[in-house]
Amino acid sequence: MLGLREIEAFRVAMTSGSFSAAARLLNTSQPNVTRLIVSMERKLGYPLFLRRSRGVTPTAEAEILYGEVERSFQGLGAISRVAEEIGQFRNAHLSIGALPAMLLEIVPQALAEWRGLHGDLSFTVEPRDSERIIHWVRARRFDLGLASPILDTGDIDTVARRRLPYVAMAAPGAGPIGGRAGPIDLATLATLPLVVPSIPYFLGICTDPDLRTVIRQSARMDAFGSQTAAQMAMEGVGIALADPFTARYFRRRFGAVVQPVERAPCYEIALFAPRHPVHARVAVRFGEMLGRAIAAV
Repeated sequence: MLGLREIEAFRVAMTSGSFSAAARLLNTSQPNVTRLIVSMERKLGYPLFLRRSRGVTPTAEAEILYGEVERSFQGLGAISRVAEEIGQFRNAHLSIGALPAMLLEIVPQALAEWRGLHGDLSFTVEPRDSERIIHWVRARRFDLGLASPILDTGDIDTVARRRLPYVAMAAPGAGPIGGRAGPIDLATLATLPLVVPSIPYFLGICTDPDLRTVIRQSARMDAFGSQTAAQMAMEGVGIALADPFTARYFRRRFGAVVQPVERAPCYEIALFAPRHPVHARVAVRFGEMLGRAIAAV
């Protein structure tokens, strides 16, 4: 079986063109390189170099073997780079800007997956509105941003994107939407006391004129966010129209009743990252985890 030192001596002799040059590069003597090559030839049963007065010339067999050796060393180099990067994860710091809905489950789930694979991560997360998140991703203050897309995002990368409709959410048990099958139609929705997460925003993303009329007539409270709307619903104040991420959290943690709504507008979330320079591996890796968490909803 060939030894690693023999293979290394062969590889350097091939790239340097002589045993003496290989010896200098390997910080050893020329006789030692010659001995390693001769040992390798003996084990293989065929010559690797033709000795000349002015040096050595690789044989055809050596050229074929060198191709395989070089591919193997490239693979070892990749392993070495990954090993170094894993070590760097331990000292890495990641900064994320996110909408509040993403901080309920999406970011914690990704962080839990990270800790299970790589251990602790130095981590800063800031809840901000979409405009500020995108601005700070562009300025590289955030390594990653979870925000609702706005028009001017052409100079940053969109890593992942998801659109899901808003839903109705009520307290468990006594909620007036409990036990219903299928989406809540607009006629029924018009009879419910609605708590809406920012009425002007909701009306702005709602493309159905009949649903807009229902919102204007039935909205009991402007909650200025899905989390507040959901909390109000849990106290029995009314029926929240919440984004699906917030609704899922309250259903899983507190047993909230969640129902789809006919013609509901979509809540859109995107994962953004700075475009240049190439992202740090820690941001790329954590972004993959965030993308999987978003896709699972």
